[in-house]
Formats: sequence, C-alpha cells, structure tokens
Amino acid sequence: MLSPIPAGRTAAIALAIGINYGYFGAAMAGAQLYLSPQLGLSVGEQGTLFAVPVLGMLLGVLTANRIVTAAGRRPTLLVASLVTAVLGAASPLVANLVWIDGTRLLIGIAMGVVTVVVPVYIAEAAPPDVRGRIAVLYQVAIVGGIVAAFVVAYALAPSGLWRVMLAVTAPAATVCVALLVRAPDTVPGARRTAGPSVFAELFGRRYRPVTTFVILLGALVQLTGVSAVGNFAPRIFEGMGFRGPFALLILPAIVQVSGLLAALASSSAVERLGRRATLLGGTAVLAAGHALLVAAFATQRGGTVLGLAGLLLFTVGFNAGLGSLLWIYASEGYTDRLRGAGATALLLPNLAVNFVLAQFFLGALGTLGGARTFAVLLAVSVIAWLYLFRRAPETRGRTLEEIHEYWQNGRTWAG
Repeated sequence: MLSPIPAGRTAAIALAIGINYGYFGAAMAGAQLYLSPQLGLSVGEQGTLFAVPVLGMLLGVLTANRIVTAAGRRPTLLVASLVTAVLGAASPLVANLVWIDGTRLLIGIAMGVVTVVVPVYIAEAAPPDVRGRIAVLYQVAIVGGIVAAFVVAYALAPSGLWRVMLAVTAPAATVCVALLVRAPDTVPGARRTAGPSVFAELFGRRYRPVTTFVILLGALVQLTGVSAVGNFAPRIFEGMGFRGPFALLILPAIVQVSGLLAALASSSAVERLGRRATLLGGTAVLAAGHALLVAAFATQRGGTVLGLAGLLLFTVGFNAGLGSLLWIYASEGYTDRLRGAGATALLLPNLAVNFVLAQFFLGALGTLGGARTFAVLLAVSVIAWLYLFRRAPETRGRTLEEIHEYWQNGRTWAG
C-alpha cells in the first residue's frame, strides 16, 4: 500500500462519486414521466430504461477486478468518471430508445467498475478509526444524489425537459474527475502473475465463509425491492392515488431525504452501537415499511397516508441498515489482494436481481397489484432479517487482520 491518504480527501472523493452514482441511478425515474409519452414507450420498453444500465453494471463488475489489478485504484476511477461525464452529456441528445439505452449501457459499465472500486479504495485509504464512517458517508452521498435527481425533475417538470434531467450527470461526473486527477493511489497497478485464480481462492476453504455471506447479502439487499422502489417511486405514488408533479416527484424526494437522515444517523450509530445492532434494527424497520405498503394498497380509504408512511419507513430502514452496512462487511472481510474480487462476488447477485426487478417490477405492479407485490417483498425482508440475525458478526473496533482471522477460523474471534 502507498502512503496514507488524508481522511478529508478520501471523504471528498467518496462523497462526489456517491452523489454522481445516486443522481445517475435516479434521474430516469423523473425523466421517464416525460420521455415515455414523447417516445410512445410500452411498459416493457420503459423497463429497459432501468434494466439496460444494470446490465451494463453487470458487465462492468465482471471486468472491474482485472482492470483495477492492472491499472490501480485511482486511474480506474478516473477513467470511469471521464466516460460517465462524456456519455452523460451525449445520452439525451437523441430522442431515440436505442440511442438512449445504448449510451446508458456504456455508462452502466463505468458505474459497475466504480461500484467495485470505491469501497475498496475507501477501505484502503481511510484511517481505521473513521473507515466505517466514511463508508457510510458514501451511502449518504448516493442518497443525496437521488434526492437531487427528483428535485431537478420537479424544477423542470413544467417544461418537461427530460434531456436536461438526464444531462446533469455530466457535470456531476466532472467534479469526480477534478478530485481524482491529483489524488494519490492506494495500491498501484501491477502485471498479472501466474497463480491461482482469485475467484477460485474466494471459494476455497479459507474464504468460503465470508464469500458465501457476501453473496447472500448482495442478493438479499435487492430482493427487499430497494432499487425497484427507487426506480418506480413516481409510479408507486400514482398507484396509491397521488397525482400531480409535486406528489410524484417531491414526495419521493422527501422520502429519500428521510433515508439521507437515516444514513447520517447510521454513520454515528455504526461506531457507537455497532454494525450488528444497526443492521438488524434497520432491517426490522424496513420490513415494517413493507407491511404498511401492503395495507395501503389493500385499503380503499387512507391508502395515501399509509403508503407515504410505508415508503418513509422502508427507506429509513434500508439506509440505516443494509444500505449503510453492506459495503462495510464486504470490504472488511478480504485482504487487499482479494478485496476487489470480493466486491465483485457481492455485486454479481445484487445486480442480477436488480436487473430482473428493473425490467419486470412495473409490469408486476400492474398485473399482481400493489398489495400482492409488496407482500412478496415483505416476506423476503423477514427472511433477510432472520438470516442476518444468525450470520452477521459484530466487527466494530476490530482491525482488518482480526476480521480476516474471524472468517478464516470458522467464524470464531481469536483470543
């Protein structure tokens, strides 16, 4: 590892990249309200606007470990941010579904690479006493980007300028480029040498316990429906009886602000209360939110109030628990050499589930109805809580070496 990086610089990079990632992910939620009628898109075609970038992220995740091993952490993040800046400006220039999906696929590839590398960069660059806090601040920044996307969409709603809504990704990515240009690296790139495959090693005897935990954690995060709820928040509000730009765009932003506050609170709680208590508490609140959403869609009176309360609880619970702790567990469990591959192991099932939900959630909402759809998500959330209760360790105050020994010694702390 190279010379230490000041905590402030590391935090600034994490915040900038997180905001850009969150904005890109949520910009289409508002833009598609105006883009879809203009292009005459079917429900399935609307799904591709969200599913295609996820497919790109899958491709980016699959190639990220090889790229970051050869080029290093910082150069990889720098190039990915440059690609996002250029294509973010180009994507909305042509009102054609193939063009928009094609450019968003390429941005998705860059975002997939970033998603793997950023948690690794934070884990290696941040001092141990603030490592968990900066990792949570990255999640806070993602939520901040999501909020910004809905606010921008509302500001532009009277004119329906969906092109501008999408193009804001470009200046956000440019800020990331400016911060990364002079930032130091943590682990330099190196030529690949002969030796066992890192992925074979992930599933070997020493790392199989943490890899299994990380894979299931990645899948469970998406199976709670977090990306689907974010992508289709305006449609969900519409289905509960809300109408008008304020209700469909600002209420989702308010919901995300509640998540932002929860993530900020989690950044303190994760070091004060511990990883495990924060994770289990947040997941329980998330499940309670799903229960209220089931009731909201099932009732004929008061559904809007119950629905808003349900979305608030769901978002608060996710951002306080799984959303904030996911990357901490994934980055702490592996050595420097395997950390990128470990992030890939988490992201592949995560993005695979995300892709399916992005493509089919809107259709399921219309076919099954909101009550049945959210009842399924509620059941998954309960299963997730039970799994985490049995398997999630408490790593607060532990060094990375101690955490590695825990997983490699049959889930037993040394001493």
